[in-house]
Amino acid sequence: MNEKGVSEEELFAQLSSFSNADTNFKKVFSSMCTIPHPVAVAAQQQFSLSNIGDPGLFQGTSQMEAEVIRMSASLLGHPDSSSAFGHLTSGGTESNIEAVLHMKNRFLNSFSNAENAIENAVENTVENTVENTVENTVENKSNNDQLNQFKPNLILPKTAHFSFEKIANLLDIELKKADIDSKFRAVPESMESLIDENTIGLIGIAGNTEFGGCDPVESLSKIAIKHNLPLHIDAAFGGFVYPFLPESDSSAKSSSMKGNNIKAGNKKIKFAFDLPGVTSVSIDPHKMGLSVIPGGILIFRNESVLYPSLDKIKVKTPYLTIKYQSTLTGTRPGSSVAATYAVMKHLGAEGYRKNVAYCMDLTDYFQKELNKIGLKPYIEPEINIITLHVGDGKDKTADREKTEKIRAELLEKYGWNVSATKTVPALRFVLMPHVTKEDITAMLSDLKELLEI
Repeated sequence: MNEKGVSEEELFAQLSSFSNADTNFKKVFSSMCTIPHPVAVAAQQQFSLSNIGDPGLFQGTSQMEAEVIRMSASLLGHPDSSSAFGHLTSGGTESNIEAVLHMKNRFLNSFSNAENAIENAVENTVENTVENTVENTVENKSNNDQLNQFKPNLILPKTAHFSFEKIANLLDIELKKADIDSKFRAVPESMESLIDENTIGLIGIAGNTEFGGCDPVESLSKIAIKHNLPLHIDAAFGGFVYPFLPESDSSAKSSSMKGNNIKAGNKKIKFAFDLPGVTSVSIDPHKMGLSVIPGGILIFRNESVLYPSLDKIKVKTPYLTIKYQSTLTGTRPGSSVAATYAVMKHLGAEGYRKNVAYCMDLTDYFQKELNKIGLKPYIEPEINIITLHVGDGKDKTADREKTEKIRAELLEKYGWNVSATKTVPALRFVLMPHVTKEDITAMLSDLKELLEI
């Protein structure tokens, strides 16, 4: 740090230089984030001083957070949105960490209860004969040794977000990855087959990062209930998409998506609290919710599903205006709360339906333009994510190398930001609100040239 500060003129010249080096989303097909709605930006600026981590000082912001949770729970099919329990986070990763932490805490509590039962059984053997005492003690010791050798595990599909790799390391749990079907969705039978005595919970995905698919959450809900396990749904992307898809062919034809090939909108997709086995859901308003970064939401069906975990992470906060704090982070930006509240209130369900319709129209247009140059998506998209296989399918390693080469050339030669999938070698395109049909036409023209079609 310099001894003397720089002038505002010099400072903002530097800031402009840094800003110019960032993306303006003009040629971005790789991001699940987008340009936030103007009302969200304005609200963010108005509440730049607010810290929702100290709600007693910022009571207005706290009221907005409570309303965002209520609106989001209703959006996710909660039968009684007023009873939902949750808060805003920095995004899907933090939401997933917290959801799994509560799973582990609840599991450890049940383990502790089982251990206490064994200790009581050992004590009770004192009243028995010496022979019985020895036999029971040996048996109990064996059971106790087994309990001490466990490692909690979490069951999730192979297409789950990379945040769960971080979670496994952070919380010292094992990830047991279930098989996926031809559309890259979890296979329920595989999920259930992996359950054992050390399973702390199940994970389902609504709008997976690579392909945009929604796991069969209805089936996962039944499995969770059957085995008395919590089920967390990572709907960071799909949470602001699936609820706003048209529910029938007739409604689709009356929208701007007339004639499209998207099948997901032909019926109501259940993936959240309208299924009894779902205990928690994470959604990201800073993605298709059109809010600012950072903006995540974590919602639990009710506070009781957190017992006794909530007490385990609750800490006394004598220097704040509240007695306890039970969120992972302490200071939390109230500006994100205000931005999310503002855009959800301003757009309403109608506005979000229009936003999703626009993105699905782009998805349909993208497919038609692909068809014109003799290409088609790797799989038929469910939502506004398209994957494209550019190899010959004979050698997976060669296909992956070609995919990365094409991806790099799209950026270096033409400035297009495109991502790739890891499950299979394919290019990945996210059709967000900042994308236009002109962008699609121009990008595919450049792609055609690279592929020498």
